[in-house]
Amino acid sequence: MEVHHHPKHSDKPRKYKEYLFEFLVIFIAIIGSFFAENIREHNIERHREKEYMRSMLQDLRTDSANLTSIIAKNKQQISGLDSLLGVMNNKLTGEELKQFYILDLKYTLNYNALNPVNRTISQLMNTGGLSLIKKKNVSDGIVGYNEVILVVLKQTELLENRFTKILDQQSDIVDLQEIVRLKHGSPIQQLTEFPDLLTSDKKTLHSYYFNIISFKGAIDAYTQRLREVLKQNMMLFELIRKEYRLKDM
Repeated sequence: MEVHHHPKHSDKPRKYKEYLFEFLVIFIAIIGSFFAENIREHNIERHREKEYMRSMLQDLRTDSANLTSIIAKNKQQISGLDSLLGVMNNKLTGEELKQFYILDLKYTLNYNALNPVNRTISQLMNTGGLSLIKKKNVSDGIVGYNEVILVVLKQTELLENRFTKILDQQSDIVDLQEIVRLKHGSPIQQLTEFPDLLTSDKKTLHSYYFNIISFKGAIDAYTQRLREVLKQNMMLFELIRKEYRLKDM
């Protein structure tokens, strides 16, 4: 006959220290997991923040190059329009007519406007990424730069308006069709003859003269604004590079 021995169950209560120890172990495990997750999320956010700043530096570098180029082109265009206005103060015949055509067709048929790279700023503004930037001076700088860019875009509309007025009148004054026929693909400076203007009406010519002055003034004001943007661009670039210890890109 088999005899089964059953373990004896002690009715002795566990000591409170054992409960306290188990509680502490569980508590420490939970707290440790919480802090580990927070540290992981913090590291991810800081990585994303730095990547945003690298992208921002690339955008600023591109904007800086474009700003420098446009400012130089506008300076040249302003000088050319000054020369055009000087020629228009004389009777437009012979050599003066030639200079009028050369200067008019070179400096009134286009304008140079900034097309800013807003890739990173758009992401920061539209996806809540701006909250990732913990350095207040940097986030303030980005917001400020975006504001001056918006002002420039608004001022571009005024520049385009002045440019449109020039084009609207030009077809009634300048014989572009005849110029194209005479050029045969050659530079306009090589022409030996130039067609008379389509009108000699003083009121029309005076209006065109005034619109050129307005166009020149709009370019000048726009260029001054671009210089301010360029200055802010360079300051923000250096600030980000310094605060995030990013090497020159």
